[in-house]
Amino acid sequence: MSVRDVLVRFASSVDDKHVALFLSGGVGSASVLFSLLKASKKVTAYSFMLDGKMSTDFALARRNAREFGVEFVPVLLPRDIASLKRDIKELASLGAKKKTDFECGWPMLHAYAAVRQRVVFSGMGDDGHFCISKKGLLHYKNRIDVFRAKTYGNPWYVQQPLHHRLAARLGKVAVLPYVSKEMQAVFRGKSWDEVNRPKQKQPVLDAFPQEYRRIKVLPHVNLHMGDSGIVQHFHSLLSSDWNIGGWKSPVGIYNAVTAGRLS
Repeated sequence: MSVRDVLVRFASSVDDKHVALFLSGGVGSASVLFSLLKASKKVTAYSFMLDGKMSTDFALARRNAREFGVEFVPVLLPRDIASLKRDIKELASLGAKKKTDFECGWPMLHAYAAVRQRVVFSGMGDDGHFCISKKGLLHYKNRIDVFRAKTYGNPWYVQQPLHHRLAARLGKVAVLPYVSKEMQAVFRGKSWDEVNRPKQKQPVLDAFPQEYRRIKVLPHVNLHMGDSGIVQHFHSLLSSDWNIGGWKSPVGIYNAVTAGRLS
């Protein structure tokens, strides 16, 4: 099977005509959009930004949705500290423990709440097939299948349990095709150059060449990074009464919350 085959199969596997998609400005979520359109689904795209702070990722997602005539729903993330504290405690109750769980899970907490459809698709988890992180390039570029096995062998990769728990409690279903066994089989045995030459994530670009020619996509960037302002927002906790340890990183706060030391 090819990348296109797997994506279209997942897009066609749900009976719902109207589906939601978490759309970013990246290659992965765009490919899921194209597969849903190929499967004749009526797609509503959701993308998040800090309230009052437009990010490049959000702007590009909106532009790409409009290019394909897809309804676009903005998810505005609250910027007050009181809301952030409540959200962190809620994420901890759902199993969040690590820095990425909180900072990447936080926008998803609000995104799932905004979704009107039952089935929610996402392109998250595609990066693991390509070994494009700094750590991956340093240690695994020439043994990329080892990197893939470690990545997808981690059940918390891209916060999968949070996605499913956030969806389930609202009566929704989260679908992440890129973390599936079928997609892992597509990439198994392919070298770093095969999947990243001439362009990063080349097999995904090859899956929908005509569609990608109509839009612009961003290179790899972590969900909470870039110019989203999310990391900076979480760092504002260090100036709050939650910084009981005088920490220089919010990780100390996350640990204190999971240990039940902050109420």
